[in-house]
Amino acid sequence: MSLPRKKSVTFLSLIITSGILAACGTGASWVDGVPTPSAGVDQSTKTSSIFSFPRLGIPGFGNRQNTGLPAEEQQCRIALKRMGVTFQDIPRIYDNASCGIEHPVEVSALARGVALKPAAKLNCQAALAMAQWLQRDAGPTARSRYLSGIAEIRQMSSYSCRQIARTDKWSEHSKGNAVDIGSFKLKNGRVIKVAKPAFFAWREKSFLKSVRGQACDRFGTVLGPGDRDHHDHFHFDIRQRSKTYCSM
Repeated sequence: MSLPRKKSVTFLSLIITSGILAACGTGASWVDGVPTPSAGVDQSTKTSSIFSFPRLGIPGFGNRQNTGLPAEEQQCRIALKRMGVTFQDIPRIYDNASCGIEHPVEVSALARGVALKPAAKLNCQAALAMAQWLQRDAGPTARSRYLSGIAEIRQMSSYSCRQIARTDKWSEHSKGNAVDIGSFKLKNGRVIKVAKPAFFAWREKSFLKSVRGQACDRFGTVLGPGDRDHHDHFHFDIRQRSKTYCSM
């Protein structure tokens, strides 16, 4: 059965119009009455939705940027930041085959409001041990005995390319593993020197004895202030030992 003439024309018009719109929508051109793809259109690529957006390369998103630090060093720095330690990464230190720090940090505060002066050059693990000792041991001990927190720790030596006195062995200072503590300044202004206190300075003696004993639970070596090489300071280092060497 044939369609009425009017309906046939209308149907044919719809077909032609659809073809034109399809050609326009795909960037096609007409050759000999047949729509063909326009030059430069890659037909192998699927047409994107009008709601599609280009992928943006935003720094800090997506894959973690390579910092050049081993995972252990990255985790150590994250721990320092969480504890409120003020530090900065500094260039690799290399003085000779026995002296240097591969990934050193310079620490200027062991906690928020607790300065380390002068700033100490250490490896990150030594810096973390110092911060833990200060925040969990020495700080609370100062508050309990003096009703005042610690404002500042004076250090006498951090990284130093030297040997242990009167030996041919290299000091832990030469690896950034050690720090020497000379005094504590409290928030109330009082200064407590590590040098052997006066005979009747009971509270100072008690404080120094406590913080030194606490250090023996955190460091591989704790020395001073009872010998000629450490008569005026504590020496703390993180050398790995089967048993902590804790000597006056």
